[in-house]
Amino acid sequence: MTKTWKLGGISVQGLAGAGRYLAASALVLAVDAGVWVWGGGLGGPNLAMLFLAPVVVSAVAFGLGPALLSAGLAVVSFNFLFIEPRFTFRIERPADLLTFSMFFVVAMATGWLAGRARDEGRNAHRQATTVGLLLDASRSLTAATTPREVAQALADHAMAIGAGAAVVLLPGQEGLHMEGGPATLDRLSPEAETAARQVFETGAAPVGADTAGDWRFLPLEGSQGRLGVIGLRHQGGESGDGAIGALIRQGAVALERAVLAAAMIENQGLRRADQLRTALLNSISHDFRTPLSTVLGSATTLLDYQDDLKPAVRRDLLESIREEAIRLNRYVGGLLDMARLEAGALEPRQVWTDAPTVIDSALRRLGDRLGQRRVETDFARDLPKLRLDPTLLEQAVLNLLENAITHAPAGTRISISATEDASGVMLSFEDDGPGIPSAEMGGIFDRFRRLERGTDRGEGLGLGLSIARGFVEAMGGAITATPPLTPDGGARFLIVLPLPTPAPRASQ
Repeated sequence: MTKTWKLGGISVQGLAGAGRYLAASALVLAVDAGVWVWGGGLGGPNLAMLFLAPVVVSAVAFGLGPALLSAGLAVVSFNFLFIEPRFTFRIERPADLLTFSMFFVVAMATGWLAGRARDEGRNAHRQATTVGLLLDASRSLTAATTPREVAQALADHAMAIGAGAAVVLLPGQEGLHMEGGPATLDRLSPEAETAARQVFETGAAPVGADTAGDWRFLPLEGSQGRLGVIGLRHQGGESGDGAIGALIRQGAVALERAVLAAAMIENQGLRRADQLRTALLNSISHDFRTPLSTVLGSATTLLDYQDDLKPAVRRDLLESIREEAIRLNRYVGGLLDMARLEAGALEPRQVWTDAPTVIDSALRRLGDRLGQRRVETDFARDLPKLRLDPTLLEQAVLNLLENAITHAPAGTRISISATEDASGVMLSFEDDGPGIPSAEMGGIFDRFRRLERGTDRGEGLGLGLSIARGFVEAMGGAITATPPLTPDGGARFLIVLPLPTPAPRASQ
């Protein structure tokens, strides 16, 4: 067990500190022995110069305290052994008194100055090292984004600065749990856990807490309250305490930032979920009611008046039921697709796909819903095949075409093209509808976003473009809305799909 003594204002810790003083004394004794054996013919000034050597060596090697001790011993032994009359402390000759006085002043001054220079240099080096460690800790704590990452970074840097081991405990649903610490430490002893819990609850270490497995626990205080507890074991001396204290303050600030960021992300998620739920309920109450009313009214008419209805009327009612059922099926499919995107459950397949073939398949699925709109296609020759999910691509294309059908009047043109450039394969969808106002361009892909027009009521939930974007981005592509190429207005959407390496051609 180590102890600390104070000698002349200098802290001497353990056997290493006492050994420095013993070594300084031994140097003076070695000079005494050497001069006694070999230096009998030297005069007083020359002897004095020899006795300055252990003082300088002690100052450089051991610091200020040992240097002053060495200077004192050198003065005493010089007087006692080599100034006449020997083996006494009397000085009879004036010349010897002058030599002794000068030696005393020079020895003390040399020991003081050299020792102070050595100690200050070591302190400066230690402080520079500590500042460097704190800067590294600051960078690591700033880079950490979650409370767990901050806790581990704090524990790692506490061990680097001086703690033999460090753990960081944060509150959870079941009390404090260890979030940062050595990889070899799974959990604390029951006594240490009890001490840590008391520190977290009261903010002060209980009596005897620092003996719970040699752990010393300190609270991590934030501006809004207590954030956790750090445990230190086998910590260094006083300078280490100062560095650890600065590190703990940095860690508390970083931990509070991470906790607030995590809470903000959680609140944003809850707010988005609440907005989605509200929009979904509003959409269901508005958009599902119309087709359901049509289905219910047509079915009721058929049941109540089936014998009195002409065949053409019955057929019209059945067609209305089928059309509204198809519309409801599209609504439900859109909601399910959006739920998959929101839940992150979408896992696209990676198969070789020909984009023009997928577009043709989407056009065939639309069938009669295109009405009198004219579809023009322009696919570049020798387009490369793409490695993506053809089902997701077809659904994204289908949603863009349904959007064009919703807004482009009968008899207008829908133009589809596919080209290749350095960024990948670009699919363009352009219609001659009323277009997208510039004020709406930034939010056109938002969920439940619909342009309010008198002719599109009941034509969709406002999810088609949002789902198309989700599918395209899930396959590594991008989708944007741009002004049309023709000056007659309308809307234009671009899908850019990345090229694989290598990219086989459609003819292969």
